[in-house]
Amino acid sequence: MKLTQLISVATYTLILSGCGGGGGGTSTPPASSKASVSPTQSSTSVSSLVASSSTSLSSTPNSSVASTDSRPKISFNRDIKHIVGDIHSFDRRKFITIHSSNTEADWFGSNAQSLGAPNASPDLITEVMDGYDVYFGRDTGGITWQLGELNQDPARPGFVSESHAQTKGGDARWVYSNNANSAKIRQFENRLTDMIIGAQQHPFWPDGKLTRKGWALSQTDTPSEPFGTATGHYMGQYLAKYFSKGAGDLFGQPKPLYVEVMNEPLYDLVDASASPVPVEKVFQFHNTVAAEIRKTNSDVLIGGYTVAFPDYDKNDFQQWLNRDKVFIDLAGANMDFYSIHLYDFPAHNNREKYRRGSNVEATLDLLEQYDTIKFGKIKPLVISEYGASIHSMFSDPWTPQRDGLRLIAFNGLLMSFLERPNNIAKTIPFLPIKAEWGRVNGIPYNDRLMRQRKEAPGETGDEWVFTDMIKFYQLWSDVKGTRIDITSSDPDLVVNAYADNKRVYLIINNLEFNAQEFTLNDYSLNNPAFANATIKHLHLDSQNAPVLSETVSDKFPDSLSIGGSGTMIITMNYESAVVIDQTKVEQKTYATNYLQAIKTNSPLNFAINGITPAAFGEATLRLGIGRDHGKSLQPKVTINGTEVTVPKDYRGYDQYHQGKGRENFFGVIEIPVPYSILKANNQIEVTFADDGGHISSAALRAFHYSRNFTH
Repeated sequence: MKLTQLISVATYTLILSGCGGGGGGTSTPPASSKASVSPTQSSTSVSSLVASSSTSLSSTPNSSVASTDSRPKISFNRDIKHIVGDIHSFDRRKFITIHSSNTEADWFGSNAQSLGAPNASPDLITEVMDGYDVYFGRDTGGITWQLGELNQDPARPGFVSESHAQTKGGDARWVYSNNANSAKIRQFENRLTDMIIGAQQHPFWPDGKLTRKGWALSQTDTPSEPFGTATGHYMGQYLAKYFSKGAGDLFGQPKPLYVEVMNEPLYDLVDASASPVPVEKVFQFHNTVAAEIRKTNSDVLIGGYTVAFPDYDKNDFQQWLNRDKVFIDLAGANMDFYSIHLYDFPAHNNREKYRRGSNVEATLDLLEQYDTIKFGKIKPLVISEYGASIHSMFSDPWTPQRDGLRLIAFNGLLMSFLERPNNIAKTIPFLPIKAEWGRVNGIPYNDRLMRQRKEAPGETGDEWVFTDMIKFYQLWSDVKGTRIDITSSDPDLVVNAYADNKRVYLIINNLEFNAQEFTLNDYSLNNPAFANATIKHLHLDSQNAPVLSETVSDKFPDSLSIGGSGTMIITMNYESAVVIDQTKVEQKTYATNYLQAIKTNSPLNFAINGITPAAFGEATLRLGIGRDHGKSLQPKVTINGTEVTVPKDYRGYDQYHQGKGRENFFGVIEIPVPYSILKANNQIEVTFADDGGHISSAALRAFHYSRNFTH
């Protein structure tokens, strides 16, 4: 599909919009000086403030704006490769994915899953997967359906019949390779080499729930048959008998790489249950299932606990202590990865509870730090769902405004994931294809890639067309290459950059709800001649509907504006290949202790060891902080005896948000550290003038450069 606009440089004007509100800063409850309008004010639309301005396009590449310019400054060095661990490139297989597999009937129109209606696209799966370079992500339906097809083992009540699984698995493998869509399905096998599958609560949790065949998984809990053995046995049979046997096998779908023991178990079994299950029982169940799967499958990775709401700071971190820490302590050693779901809640009980920004940083830092303390390393992380849940619009028909809030969440959260390419194994925006299985009271499922044409005002017909969610893939369709150095002077403008042959991709995400102007500066050495720039800009219009514009400029874009909560991807085209012959090696090191209670004027000490300073570099101290609103977020901080300045700003919105934000602050503050004061072993002292809350995590993020640099 073509993008919504193509504007010549002669008439280039960006229409800027936002949904109100300010970015990070003080957490003090009195009203912010920045405008704040809540999306909960309407069930069908989100109020907004709209700004507009013409964008100046300078004709001078490598421009540098005077120091008196108060606009945020984004600077990049094309010749400096940014390395994190052993990762230095953009992995689309990890980050540009969809919550689907190649076998889903949703891809093919005029069937039951499409309500008998055709797709507007003559070849939907090819248009999405090849057209936008997308990879498959996750399937939690197939394993559940196939369990309902199997007989019980007459000699072992509560267990599937292994012989019946062999037969039914063979049937499934044959159908995969011989049905009407087999040729098209197999065309995309290269895009599902690291698929995720996962079980649901019912009937996988052994509580007497019957399968379609009229029997239930064993509830026995003995030393010889721990609780969950029958569940793990079936999952092992499914993985071993329903998929391709590998190279040379002509039948069956490629085997998934990742197995989640159960999807979001605590919500159903604990939080929403009239008879809550002890969390320890759920976590021991993970151990049992994993052990059973491994008896018949040595080629899959097993993880959990696929937490739905990782509100680690809830009840002054009791949720962390009573749940996630317990999971790591009881089951972490038996997990190959941890899985987690992360959602913005822009309209939840008249509150706006955003993950993106400082909160997701604090959430992931706490998980990583405890894993480091417990096991001496960080276990891979699978984010098998992320996005936004718009509670006030659950019962509304399709609306572009709801899609817009999800697009904003996708991009804002993805920027944080991209900063951890060495620790994150896979991320999946929660976006099924048509999802007719989720229709309730005639209202289609909220999260969908496709809608019927008649769902939009002024349109008619049953054909399946794209929702606005396709704009996520259109925005990111071209990004690839080697990660290069880029920085932002404003934590609310989050940046990333990649170079590929004659192209450089600059990615800017605005965590402010209002439009922001910024300057763009190229300090690279070995400069090839600049040709032109293509600028994709995803933002909200005056009606809060998402707009993806594309503009082309033959001038270096040294001054730009980005819409509120918008994302901009600037493709810089050059006359010759970009030379990358320098390095920026990132080293993120956690303290030896964590989760320290804050007491008035009582210093908290952290040791961060093993730093390897180079001749050139920069560094940031990251402190995860959970405190009631109104408490200070600016402690006194010394590093190796030198006091450093703690900024007032942090990533994302003011979590108090005029009383409509999160119940308390939980986020990371990022403190610039003079590189010259770093040592191999570093002592950090943090002192607050008021009482309450915790420092949840502490880490030094050091960047070691092979040459001197300018930002």
